[in-house]
Amino acid sequence: MEPLLIYTEQSSNRLIYILDLLVADLLGMSYELTHQKEYFKEYRGPKFSYAKERLGDELYFQSVSLLFETQVKLQIIQFVDWKGLVGFFPVSNDSALLFDVFATAFFMVSRYEEYLPSSKDKHGRYRASQSLQFKCGMLEEPVVNYYALELKRLLLERFPNLTFQKKPFIYRATFDIDIAYSFKGKGIKRTLGGLARSFLFSRFREFKDRILVLSRGKKDPYDTYNYLFRVCEEYSAPTMFFFLLANESRFDKNISHTQSIYRNLIKQIDEKTAIGIHLSYKSHITSQIMQCEIDRLEQITEKKVHRNRFHYLRFRLPEDYQRLIKLGITEDYSMGYAAHVGFRAGLCTPFYFFNLKNNEATILKVFPFAFMDTSFTHYLHSDNDFSLHKIQQLMKAVRETGGDFISLWHNSSFTEIDEWKGWREIFETVARQAALIAKEE
Repeated sequence: MEPLLIYTEQSSNRLIYILDLLVADLLGMSYELTHQKEYFKEYRGPKFSYAKERLGDELYFQSVSLLFETQVKLQIIQFVDWKGLVGFFPVSNDSALLFDVFATAFFMVSRYEEYLPSSKDKHGRYRASQSLQFKCGMLEEPVVNYYALELKRLLLERFPNLTFQKKPFIYRATFDIDIAYSFKGKGIKRTLGGLARSFLFSRFREFKDRILVLSRGKKDPYDTYNYLFRVCEEYSAPTMFFFLLANESRFDKNISHTQSIYRNLIKQIDEKTAIGIHLSYKSHITSQIMQCEIDRLEQITEKKVHRNRFHYLRFRLPEDYQRLIKLGITEDYSMGYAAHVGFRAGLCTPFYFFNLKNNEATILKVFPFAFMDTSFTHYLHSDNDFSLHKIQQLMKAVRETGGDFISLWHNSSFTEIDEWKGWREIFETVARQAALIAKEE
């Protein structure tokens, strides 16, 4: 099949990046760029133009300037609703779409708005409520994937014999190990402090459980690993675990990386599935902290570390992603929000990070997740029925477009205690329904 020919008045790193994503990756089409008008007009294969003005009667997408700029600057944003698809950069009625779909997609995927001045939450994170997707009601939709489907539809109208790659639906269960065990491996000082706090605040069940776990061999409530593997193996769900190996601090409370019980756990899980580093709350302060924590995991597993997810989803663009690249991390799983569910970059498909500061694509592959368990309990304060319904809606959206439905769980969320009562049922339901969708495809 002849490649898709795209006419543009000029090329740029930004344009090639977003065409690689929308056309080559999401639609599975090879393409060629040309700046030669006559060559484009005479071409008999599939084609479209992306330019300021139409050349003839071709499939035409009017361009704005964003993809041909090299700096980051405040953009004038106007929401355009075109048949249920919302974009940010309006164009004339002569265009196939009433907004620049390529500029809008690039704005979302590059996280352009996160480079601009904004107020952060108490943890220094970019707020979901500030994002344009949230403001126009698209945060819970993989809208860039929808853009690719609309591009496919428009191409098929002109070139009905085209064939496209279909993205399969893949469910991935990922787990952050913030605190490996509730009571075990804490050392004498932290154990005595925990007992004292339980007694002083009248948490007598916790006091009793700590004693029974440490002295009578009762199973630690956070020791849910066999359960997690059993469920994921039953429903053929790929898994991935991220381990926090930081020095203890207010927001980094895992047991010490020197504790044999923790080191053995990491080794056991590493033998079963993929793992990564869970870079700490303070890790973005210096590259040295990142390197230290990565070294700890590599020393335990005797393997190179290539994957990361930031603790508290606390990272800054582009600095922290650039540091990951320099430290040999090639995959990051932090792209999502803590306070809301949905698709932070507008995608349910892994993509390569584009560094706007350097105006270039990088080798760091970003795996966006759709939801985190604690978003429902700690931020949205939703009941179990609402939580499951929302997860099912997100799953349905990913199924419609094809892509990776990545979930973020914690081993401590399956204790069936307090706010986590019923979450094992949610976990199992999600895995079962995802397996059914994958089987149907």
